[in-house]
Amino acid sequence: MTSADDTAARGQRRRDQLTDIHERLTAAVADLASSDAWQHMLRIAAHMPSYSLNNILLVAVQRPDATAVAGYRAWRTAGRQVRKGEKGIAILAPCLYKPDQAQAEPVDRTTAEVEPGAGAPQVLRGFRVVHVFDLSQTDGPDLPDDPHLLTGPAPDDLWERLAQLVHDDGFTLERGDCHSANGYTDYRNRILRVRDDVEAAQAVKTLAHELGHIRADHENRFADQYRTSPRCRGQAEIEAESIAHLVTNSAGLDTRAYSVPYLTGWSGNDPTALRAAAARVLDVAARISEQLDGQGPAAQVVAFAAAERRPAAQRPLRAIAP
Repeated sequence: MTSADDTAARGQRRRDQLTDIHERLTAAVADLASSDAWQHMLRIAAHMPSYSLNNILLVAVQRPDATAVAGYRAWRTAGRQVRKGEKGIAILAPCLYKPDQAQAEPVDRTTAEVEPGAGAPQVLRGFRVVHVFDLSQTDGPDLPDDPHLLTGPAPDDLWERLAQLVHDDGFTLERGDCHSANGYTDYRNRILRVRDDVEAAQAVKTLAHELGHIRADHENRFADQYRTSPRCRGQAEIEAESIAHLVTNSAGLDTRAYSVPYLTGWSGNDPTALRAAAARVLDVAARISEQLDGQGPAAQVVAFAAAERRPAAQRPLRAIAP
C-alpha cells in the first residue's frame, strides 16, 4: 500500500470512529426521554463536573457504572495503573491549533478553548476520538473522597468580615435556597447567595469561595465561556476554591476535608491546572486576607451582617446595577 493509501486508510478509520461515536451519542440523547436515563446521566455528571454533556452521555452509554474517568497518563499521575486488557471508553477531544500552526496539536482533553496562562487562544478545528478509563479499571492507592459538607462553627467574625468585603464590591449578600449548589453569584443583579441549611463552617467557606469568583474577575475573564465551556468553568472553580481555602485557613478554619476532593474533581488530578492558577490565587487570597486583618471587629461590620441575615423583604433597598 502506498503512502497516499495509508493516509487515506487512516482518514477513513478516523471518520468511522467519529461516525460510531456520533451514533452512540444520538442514541444516548434519545434515551434521555426516559426518567431512568435522565437520573443516570445526572449521577454520571455529578462525578465528572469538567466533562461536556456530550462526553458525559458517551461515558454513560458505554460504562453505566462509571464513577470517575481519566486518560491513561492522568491515572498514572494519580498513582494508579490501568489494568492490562481493559477496554477504554471512547469520548471526543478537541483538535486545537495555535493560530500560526498548520497541524493540530495532540490534545488529551475533553473540552478546551483557552489554555490557562498561554495568552493567545487556540483554534478548534474538529474533534478526535480518545479513550479514558473508569476508576474500576485501575489499580492503586485510593483517591480522595467526594467533598463532604463542613460541620461545626466558623471563626469569630469571619462571616461578618467577608460579608463587608462582598458589600464593598457592590453585591448584596443573601441566605436561602441555592438549588443544587452551596452558593452562587448572580453578576447581573449583583447578588451573592449562600444556602441557609448548612453549618457555620460550610457557610463561611462557601462565602469565601463566591468572593473568590468576584475578586478573581471571573465575570469578565470568562464571561459567557463560564457556562458554555466546562474547561473555563473548571479553571474558575479551581481558582475560587483555592482562594477560599487559603483565606479561611489563614483565619483559623481548616477546609481541606472539603477543598481537596473538590479541587481533585475539577482538576481531574492534573497538576497543570492547579499550577496555572497559582499566581492569581495567591495574589487574590493575600489581598483578601490583608483586608480581613485590617477590618477589626467593628460594630458597623457586625451590624451590616445582621441586616444581611434578615429576610429580603425587611432589608433596606439598595441600588442594583443593570
